[in-house]
Amino acid sequence: MLCLALVLSLSALAQPQQTVEKIIATVGDEIILLSDLENSLNETYKGKTISQEQRCAAFETLLYQKLLLHHARVDSVEVTESDVNAQVERRIEYFVQMLGSEEAFEQYYGKSISLLKEDFFDMVMEQMLVEREQQEVTKGVVTTPADVLKYFKDQPKDSIPLIPEQIAFSKIEFSPKIKEREINRVIHFLDSLRADIAAGRSSMTLQAAKWSEDPGSRYKGGCYPLQRRGTFVPEYEAAVYNTDEGKFTPVFKSDFGYHFVKVVEKRGDFYESCHILMTPKVLDKDLDVAHALADSVHANIVQNKMDFKAAARQYSTDEDSKNQEGQVLSPSTGGLRHEIGSIQPEINLLLSQLQPGQMTSPVLNTTEDGAKSYVIYRLDERINAHRANMDLDYEIFQNAASTAAKSKATDQWVKSKLSRTYVQIDESLKGNCSFEFGWIEKK
Repeated sequence: MLCLALVLSLSALAQPQQTVEKIIATVGDEIILLSDLENSLNETYKGKTISQEQRCAAFETLLYQKLLLHHARVDSVEVTESDVNAQVERRIEYFVQMLGSEEAFEQYYGKSISLLKEDFFDMVMEQMLVEREQQEVTKGVVTTPADVLKYFKDQPKDSIPLIPEQIAFSKIEFSPKIKEREINRVIHFLDSLRADIAAGRSSMTLQAAKWSEDPGSRYKGGCYPLQRRGTFVPEYEAAVYNTDEGKFTPVFKSDFGYHFVKVVEKRGDFYESCHILMTPKVLDKDLDVAHALADSVHANIVQNKMDFKAAARQYSTDEDSKNQEGQVLSPSTGGLRHEIGSIQPEINLLLSQLQPGQMTSPVLNTTEDGAKSYVIYRLDERINAHRANMDLDYEIFQNAASTAAKSKATDQWVKSKLSRTYVQIDESLKGNCSFEFGWIEKK
């Protein structure tokens, strides 16, 4: 099956290539330029040596995309201007962040943001039309359990993958509660820093380096260069846009802690700011309270006075696993099984000593940012390394069967559309490429 690779990269708007421009293919009403092929190859292989086979594969992918685009227009597939503009904004924002500022972005291309948005618009519109036409091609594909079983039986034995050892586990986390007096201490301290800096008795640079807990700005005077609105958390940006340039916001709370911000500049949807961030600290006695609660809950579970799942729902402070009755989901797959190599070594060591259904005593857990909590871990299931099979790994074969069915539907669609779509390919490419589909057959 042809690969649908749609990437709007910096190279798509880069300075003109040294290649002499010409049309190398026409598909329906759509054309492919030599620069389109060169940009695609440069983006994929980034300076590596490119074989003729790879060049031909990239060219056929472009032919496929243009076939989708042509029939998206024929089928009147709808993409609204607002959808395209929203996508353009996101991509411009991404590139601005890559290059450091809006000015650097404009300098790199020698164009204003408004002109670059116009350049992006048509490309993004075409990409969205192609994506939606692709969705139309495969939207009716349904894979039944019988299809999955047939797919599994049709696979050569030596092609069935080996699955490494996996485990499923649950946890109940007990994070200490920060006392109100500690929160008030941080707020009052930040207020005093803010007053000293605003009055000129101290500098933002000095106090940020000394007190701020934001590693991204601490040694830069607490400052961030021009950022687009939507980059930081809502509380931060609300404070910025409710404060005049050159002024300081009141102390406010966000998910990261407590801040105050100096608003350096506001330019429409972009702003420059400096801030100092501090977080209330957990006291040792607060951690002791969490430990005592964890011990009590553990004892009740051991004595069958409380079910593990019910305890997770009632006591766990980790919202993600709490909502799964303590079950920890794999961040890579979203499922319950974790490959051994993907689990933190210290947690893996604890779980390796358990049999399914057993749990640990409360153990102290410290995150990378220094936050501490007590956690009870339970091993739910251990799956030894094995050759994939329908009993243990149905989801793997279900996904593979679905992909194969969509691939077949796409192939059939391409063959059907090619029989009644005008295609013209430059003579220099006709004889040098062996295509998967009949692009050069007489129509």
